[in-house]
Amino acid sequence: MAQALPFLRLETARPQRPPARAVGVERTRETGLRFDVLPESARVFVDGRAVGLARQLESLVALAPGVHQVSVQLTGHATWRAEVLVGDRPEPIQVTLTAAP
Repeated sequence: MAQALPFLRLETARPQRPPARAVGVERTRETGLRFDVLPESARVFVDGRAVGLARQLESLVALAPGVHQVSVQLTGHATWRAEVLVGDRPEPIQVTLTAAP
């Protein structure tokens, strides 16, 4: 006669989770430059790269925080140049080019 095998019961132990706690979510802020340039047909450059005509730059030009080289150029006008520090908030840039003598 065959002998009955004892029944084995397997249980898995789940590790206990630590209690949930509130975590503050920090929103990332977009930073960069906001241009207000006259005449509106002037070309805007940041770090040597053309970013567009002044009239096309109605919104924020997104940039990483730090120092950036900015220039505004238009034929027949004096070129405007500046070194601009971008922080954690958008930086406004207002430029009015003057006609070249």
